[in-house]
Amino acid sequence: MPNANGQMQFKDYDAALVARGFDGYQPDERKQLINHGYRYIARKNTSSWEQAVVQQSLAPGAYSLPMAGTSVLGADNIGSIYLLTNPYRRKLDVMSQEVFEENWLPQDLTLAACRSIPDWYYVFEGAIYILAPPNLTISLGIHFQSFLPDMVDDTDIPVTPQIYDEVILDAALVRAHRRAHELELAGEAQARINEALQDILADDVWTMAEQQERVLPDNQWL
Repeated sequence: MPNANGQMQFKDYDAALVARGFDGYQPDERKQLINHGYRYIARKNTSSWEQAVVQQSLAPGAYSLPMAGTSVLGADNIGSIYLLTNPYRRKLDVMSQEVFEENWLPQDLTLAACRSIPDWYYVFEGAIYILAPPNLTISLGIHFQSFLPDMVDDTDIPVTPQIYDEVILDAALVRAHRRAHELELAGEAQARINEALQDILADDVWTMAEQQERVLPDNQWL
């Protein structure tokens, strides 16, 4: 049954598929269909459930962090990195590929002569390079989009808002019906998904709703 907040758990989605006649599928098959539907719905609206922030420390002379090290699941897209150590607090800029490859990549970044207060970052071969390497222990705030985790345990719940529970179930039903070659029923479930997503997205607003403009002005011609 749903958790104390009324949100469906992984086992509830599985029980719903069984109740709708899909008990002939193996449990692992049903769980895969549920997770595929879950991912499909989550991708339809990139929102706060994909946004994450972690703090990482770098010792003097250390210059890189693994992308996978920013969270248990791994980071997908780096949004911004902030230096949080006083009195050097700042937003780090993204270094250009040309500057990184010509000026920094050939250097031995472990040398003390390379160290300073960082101003830049660059992602290369699965690592986030912080440049220049710090000359003191620093703290970084890394904002990124996280990989969406599968639901695994029976009591796992989606990271999406509760309003998406029924839509995720319909997405799982679409895949279950298609696998059974019940294309008309799959189409009906997909139609319910499309209608629900239109309603949900119509209610979408910024976190700061009083910011009425949803685009930035184009000042490049000035």
